[in-house]
Amino acid sequence: MRSLGFRGCVDLGDYELWGFKVLGKGHSSVVLAAEFAGIGRAAVKVLRTDSKSSSLLRECDLMRKAFPVAPTTYYCDDEFIVMELVRGVKLGDLVPRINSCRDLITLYLKILASARYLDMKNVTHKELNVLREHVIIDVEGRVRIIDFESGFAGFTCNVCRVFSALFVRDRRIMKCCDIQETHRDLLFELLSSYKETNSEHTFASLVKTIIDVCGGSLCECVG
Repeated sequence: MRSLGFRGCVDLGDYELWGFKVLGKGHSSVVLAAEFAGIGRAAVKVLRTDSKSSSLLRECDLMRKAFPVAPTTYYCDDEFIVMELVRGVKLGDLVPRINSCRDLITLYLKILASARYLDMKNVTHKELNVLREHVIIDVEGRVRIIDFESGFAGFTCNVCRVFSALFVRDRRIMKCCDIQETHRDLLFELLSSYKETNSEHTFASLVKTIIDVCGGSLCECVG
């Protein structure tokens, strides 16, 4: 990490640890902002000394496979990951501001497409059922997914988790999409087929069906 020219930590983030603002904190690690001579401001994930995990290298490898949905990684070792500081809005903060069904459905389909990208790369995130903290819409409008700490290499259907979170359990989408029982059966049939095959064709059919079901509400207001 010295090769990047570490200059110091930056008091930045939505969380607080020992009176210092940090970007994130969990059972295994802490993420903080820092300044580097070589790359400017970046995010640094630090492995906690009481963590059950012995290394961050597996997470770093997953992030590299998942780029550009995952942040760029600049440096990795057992105890540190220096990565791109994604500038944008967390999904949990953005969604309440959206008043248009068109905008909400478009956003949710973009997130579903990002989950498809992870499936194509055989990267399982494992926590995409909790999207509000793990999805950031960056300043260019791109979907970025963070925190691959509990993830692993392999296909277990990220699309399934995201579909369930956004198109089944989200109350706002229910106001936009009049999903009848026949539509629901078809959607879950496609999802089941996708889970078995990881097929691009089946994913495209799933997206088309969502658009067909929700298309009549694209100009409505969420309320």
